Amino acid sequence: MKVMTMATTIPDADDVLGSMTAAVHEHHSDLWAELTLKENELLRVVAVAGDFTAARDDFVALLRGEVAEHLEAEQTVLYGAVRGQGSHALVQALDLDHQALIALIDHLEGAESGFQAAMAARSLVLLFALRMEKEESVLLPMLRQGGVDVDALLAGKSEITGHHGAQR
Repeated sequence: MKVMTMATTIPDADDVLGSMTAAVHEHHSDLWAELTLKENELLRVVAVAGDFTAARDDFVALLRGEVAEHLEAEQTVLYGAVRGQGSHALVQALDLDHQALIALIDHLEGAESGFQAAMAARSLVLLFALRMEKEESVLLPMLRQGGVDVDALLAGKSEITGHHGAQR
């Protein structure tokens, strides 16, 4: 009996996605993890009827800092590139997500009860995940298919790639 063997290699994410697209995914994963931890801490405090303000303020600090910088950089760099390809409907949809995220951050920051804070936090984390998925599954592939060198576009944009882009 003759046995056939095939040489198989599993491609590296960089080979499939491009190094900067993989870096965006890794940075999104890091942000998602941080947001989830902050949300869980807030929910834990609210669940035991504790003073939620410190957990809320800590969450808001992350949102107004690193997350806001990430969102603004994506709007400027990525959305501008997609607009240049004529994909205005996608950009409009992502801009609406951005506006909703900012409104939820404001709502979280102004929450007067633990319940309000918890609801805003949950909504915010879910919307962030949805936006992240749209960017990775629709926007970045659309740019690549349109001939944009995404690696060059995102080179040095640590607000979008995090420390992952610097390691490439």
